Amino acid sequence: MTGKTHLAAGVAAALLAAGPAAGLTGLVAAAAGGAAGAVLPDLDVRDTAHPWRERLTRAGAAALLVGALVADGAAGWPLVSRAAGAGLGSLALGAAALAALCCAARLSTHRSFSHSLPALAGFAAATHLVCAPLAPFVAAGMASHLMLDLLTHRGLRLLWPARRGFSLGLCRTGGVVDACCLAAALSLTAGVIWAALG
Repeated sequence: MTGKTHLAAGVAAALLAAGPAAGLTGLVAAAAGGAAGAVLPDLDVRDTAHPWRERLTRAGAAALLVGALVADGAAGWPLVSRAAGAGLGSLALGAAALAALCCAARLSTHRSFSHSLPALAGFAAATHLVCAPLAPFVAAGMASHLMLDLLTHRGLRLLWPARRGFSLGLCRTGGVVDACCLAAALSLTAGVIWAALG
């Protein structure tokens, strides 16, 4: 699937996990976590036919993270306080684990380690050490990425380091199903936000 579809689906999955009861501040944090999780698997993409699209996707995730920090500040820093309350040891271990996982993802071949269940578990656990409330949303974003890529013809090594790839082979990246998934994700996002505002 394309980067924009992954980003939209990651945000939608996280917002659905949070639910309208989370309020706008909670939904912004959820969206940021989902967006981050959605782009993490594609850290292994180095040579892309559309480098600007890939950069825009990552910039979109970064913008949502900045937005979450601004919203957290406006709400009196509840997320930052939770992270600080975890202790310096937990923060250092989580940050080191996140850095190591990002390096491993970047160095892996496409749709291998970074598109695996061990990577999903690792990123969720490392995020939990740094900021526990964001961990389920990062996991939801990553899970949405893996599920969307399973629909395509190229296999994912979900059980890495096992070499077997998994694929449903139902569609191709950039095709009609990709566009439908993007539209569905945007509709779900709008629905959750509408419910939160109502």
